[in-house]
Amino acid sequence: MSPMALARVWMFPFASAPVRSKPRRTYDPARVAYDPEGDYAPMYLAELHSENAEAWEELKSKLESFGVAAGLFDEISIRPLGKQSEPFQVQVRKYSGRAKGPWRNLVDVGYGVSQALPVLTELFRPDADTRHRKVFLLQQPEVHLHPSAQAALGSLLGEVASRQRQLIVETHSDHLLDRVRMDIRDGASNLRPEDVSILFFERDNLDVHIHPLQIDEQGNLLGAPESYRRFFMEEVNRSLWGRQPVGAA
Repeated sequence: MSPMALARVWMFPFASAPVRSKPRRTYDPARVAYDPEGDYAPMYLAELHSENAEAWEELKSKLESFGVAAGLFDEISIRPLGKQSEPFQVQVRKYSGRAKGPWRNLVDVGYGVSQALPVLTELFRPDADTRHRKVFLLQQPEVHLHPSAQAALGSLLGEVASRQRQLIVETHSDHLLDRVRMDIRDGASNLRPEDVSILFFERDNLDVHIHPLQIDEQGNLLGAPESYRRFFMEEVNRSLWGRQPVGAA
């Protein structure tokens, strides 16, 4: 493969902003123009819904599979309010046992759904390979998701990375990282310890130290400094034994 051909293969990374666009009750159809905030995602979904039923069903199935695993929603739908060129809504609903709940507009459910939707859409889109979406730059993909949904996202990212895609993720979520570690330990995906590189940023007064960490076959973190997760351990001790955290009066 020539250098120029190689450049063409890797020239379409997907980058997401740390905070995505706010959901709207009604969307006006517009030309799909990609942006880090994910404004385009509802437009892309509506376009797929109206123009490619097979691709829409494939993407819809994957979105719903994650929605169930994360406890966010069981179904997602595009509701046209007229003809193809007229406004539409994005709706989701959950089940309770065998009973199906009512359809709810994107603005009437947890904010995490709309924040995750652009990232999920890009990870799942049927034409990802033909568009050479091999590199994903994700800033805080877990924003506004509850802990179990953050963990489910960790499993999804591990699964995507195991399919020869490169994910560069900036995260504050221990739930996400812990799920990646446990999935490696449990063989839940084809991701191997050597496929994962972790950089832990530690603030020291006005300086920042970067610690490279690794994961072993048992899912343990290797090379973590003493400060790693110190806060969480101190909080657990305080909860169980009434001990004060270091530095408390």
